Amino acid sequence: MMTSPDSTPQPPRRSGGTARPTMSRKGLIWSGVGVAALIAVTAWFGLSTASDPVRWTDVGFVADAPTEATVTYNVYLYTDASADCTVRALNSSFAEVGVATAHIDRADGVEQQVTTTIVTTEQATTATVNYCEATPE
Repeated sequence: MMTSPDSTPQPPRRSGGTARPTMSRKGLIWSGVGVAALIAVTAWFGLSTASDPVRWTDVGFVADAPTEATVTYNVYLYTDASADCTVRALNSSFAEVGVATAHIDRADGVEQQVTTTIVTTEQATTATVNYCEATPE
């Protein structure tokens, strides 16, 4: 072990450092291409979603009875058109046990919280919005 002028012991130096080699020029170029591609794909998904005339978010569901389930969701209308939302109930095997369609009228507002009852063939373990689509008046 070596000592420094202030008498503090220092560990011995090793030859052949452990520094990682720098990335090659080719690696830097491919990394840049990959980052640019990820940014482009993210922008494409963002812009395609932003142009949707109707969006929805699930709020919750209740499935107390074996013959019905109730689902609550928010609907956001971005055009002057109304919308039809299809909701479905699923059992524990993810099989569809009930389907219902709700009409969302634009005249009731651009943001609405909707509750829809679904008649089911057996006990549902979940209920959710399958999709919403704009409908011309």
